[in-house]
Amino acid sequence: MRFKWLILALLLLAFAFPALAQDTGLTQVTFDGVTFSLPSALATNVNIVQYAGGDETTFPPEAPHTRFYLYNGFPAAPQSLFDQGAVLTVYRTADLAGNAEAEAALQQLQTLLNDRPDLTPYMTVADDGSGQTLPFLPAIAAGQVIRARVQYVDTPAMSGISYITVYRQDVSPFTGGEFIYTFQGLSQDGQYYVSAILNIDTTLFPAELEAFDPTTFNAAEYYNQSVQQLNEAGEEAFTPAPSALEPVLLSLTFLDMANPAATPEATPTDTTTDPTLGGLAGTWTLVSWGPVDAPTAALPNAPVTLTFATTGVTGSGGCNTFGGSFEYNANVISFRDVATTLIACEQPVMDQETAFFNALNTASAFQITGDQLQITYDGGVLTFTRAA
Repeated sequence: MRFKWLILALLLLAFAFPALAQDTGLTQVTFDGVTFSLPSALATNVNIVQYAGGDETTFPPEAPHTRFYLYNGFPAAPQSLFDQGAVLTVYRTADLAGNAEAEAALQQLQTLLNDRPDLTPYMTVADDGSGQTLPFLPAIAAGQVIRARVQYVDTPAMSGISYITVYRQDVSPFTGGEFIYTFQGLSQDGQYYVSAILNIDTTLFPAELEAFDPTTFNAAEYYNQSVQQLNEAGEEAFTPAPSALEPVLLSLTFLDMANPAATPEATPTDTTTDPTLGGLAGTWTLVSWGPVDAPTAALPNAPVTLTFATTGVTGSGGCNTFGGSFEYNANVISFRDVATTLIACEQPVMDQETAFFNALNTASAFQITGDQLQITYDGGVLTFTRAA
């Protein structure tokens, strides 16, 4: 047996997110070095399938992976990706070697994330019905017909792209239940390829295929109009909304990236004996970040803030807001379960925000001198001043 699967009936307990679980209903899922938070609004159960590769009966052939089927109720063994509400697949990039479809998707995604070109052309369909496809794993024996709502997505642990698409083997009008929202991304260290799929329904299109004349059907015109409809629609037009995947993507981390040896142990925050939280309590504004000998000044038009309270840590990365928990002991500090919104902003705001969130992920020590706070992380120091 090359497949191994397990069923986890996940009760939505408040212990998963010390600072946030009571409000957001998140449950932490950890398996084989992969950890993420599952919101009860998205799913209550998980089926986990491990595939070692080498099964020549699958078409297109699949690379080794660990797949998480997120669902409600209690189904039988996992079936098609499109029979589930949401599916999260994690590949080690080293395991993609030798699989032509997977290697092509990896190379295209790496190029997109390195070069960051304008993604608008990918949402246009040519007169002959063709278009520039975007990376998608697992490979599907059908054509990627359209791409809508395409954007770059950056989280503390990953970078990637998200979009809505339809896969088809024929040419005909769409129905509301065949759309897929997907995130295709790479871990910050490049060791993992992550594919998240959310099967969505929309009232923008009929529930059943309506009669049409294939001899006069203009596929390119119809596809471009459909992309425009999808781009202009609000979240309320989709069930579930694409944002339902945000808590999963924002919380996704990998054991290899945690590097526990690099961060000293910290004890849980004890607010009963230390109401000042070691002097951290209150709001701090970022002044600079980066190497001690060559710091980068914070952008004045996109202030980054960090607020410590007994309930956890909150603030703004200059574009997106965030929240999470933290632990400290003497001058040792670490941040846990940091979740952010997923708004895309212009550069250089996004560069600063990405650096800030990455720094929080590897924070190891802090020092307070007067109204100045310095947090040491892998690669430099975050310097803050206490806000009025």
